[in-house]
Amino acid sequence: MFSIFKRKPYHHLNKILIDEQSLIGNHCFLSNLNPNAQIAPVLKSNAYGHGLTTVAPVFDKLKPLFLVVDSLYEAYELYKQNIKTPILIIGYTDPRNYAIKPLPFHHAIFDLKTAQALNKHQPGCSIHIFVDTGMSREGIQLHNLSNFIQELKKLKNLKIEGLVSHFADADNPIDLSFTKKQLKNYHQALKILNNHEINPKWKHISASAGAFKVKNKTFNLIRVGLASYGISPFDKNIKELKPVLTFQSTLIQIKQLQKGDLVSYNCNYEAPSKMTIGIVPAGYYEGIDRRLSNKGVIKVQNQYCQIIGQVCMNLTIIDLSKIKKPQVGNQVEIYSTDTATQNSISNQAKTAQTIPYKLLTGLADSIRREQA
Repeated sequence: MFSIFKRKPYHHLNKILIDEQSLIGNHCFLSNLNPNAQIAPVLKSNAYGHGLTTVAPVFDKLKPLFLVVDSLYEAYELYKQNIKTPILIIGYTDPRNYAIKPLPFHHAIFDLKTAQALNKHQPGCSIHIFVDTGMSREGIQLHNLSNFIQELKKLKNLKIEGLVSHFADADNPIDLSFTKKQLKNYHQALKILNNHEINPKWKHISASAGAFKVKNKTFNLIRVGLASYGISPFDKNIKELKPVLTFQSTLIQIKQLQKGDLVSYNCNYEAPSKMTIGIVPAGYYEGIDRRLSNKGVIKVQNQYCQIIGQVCMNLTIIDLSKIKKPQVGNQVEIYSTDTATQNSISNQAKTAQTIPYKLLTGLADSIRREQA
């Protein structure tokens, strides 16, 4: 009886737009830059804040070798979405979770307990051995690798298809000596595998920075995260990379302040004169870094309006004094795709004295993502 009523659209105060063409263009540029290797987009941490299930279908159409995620949860979300591209889980999973149901994923592993669980509960699955080449993070240390492989070869239901590591300092603009040390250690690890009659099909160590800095024909796979989304892994922008994400919000209140009026928590902003301010319904929960308090900007009517006072959990206050006839309901732009603007991800990260990764992954999952 209710079918005669049309569903009305929900109006979102905050919205994240994803530029599909830029996403595709970045992938093609990175592929052309590395003709001897396959580019595997990394979608961990909600696709670096861009939205796991928003960007995955775009990459899926490009048919990369793998989509890389951190967790079994992320992999399963893509599985439920019917993504066809093979999925490589690069992070650690509690081995007990592999007993729940068989799933068609590839797994990076560095411990025997995980290998045994996969062998028992995910027979026939492909694994990539994760070796620590010097970062001292996850991975098997070189002096343990030979014994690990001996035990691994006893497990007959696993297919060893990859050898993976991760650079610690490939974005160093001056000194690549540690990266060269890691390359040397990787080749030593590869030699150990070969001595055990294992020749991994996929060899990978580079992420975004390595895609630009490391040209080594040993490697035929590159896991690219930040650069896939158009953000340079270095301090300088790369003109061929086009940022993908725009973060928009809405003015919900406009008010007049008198000279001496105080703004937000801790009262650390004092109006220097009469001024017009606006309230934006996004704060540090939504992803406006608190370190942008009294420093960052939000664009309104093509003008940069300074954030004044402390960024609150769900609200931010801006100076509208430069804006002619601001109106409640006006759209505002928190983060821009234009690298030259003050409110680009890279520039806002510099203002906050942090890295673009932190701003992107800080964007709340609850914000609606949609293709621009």
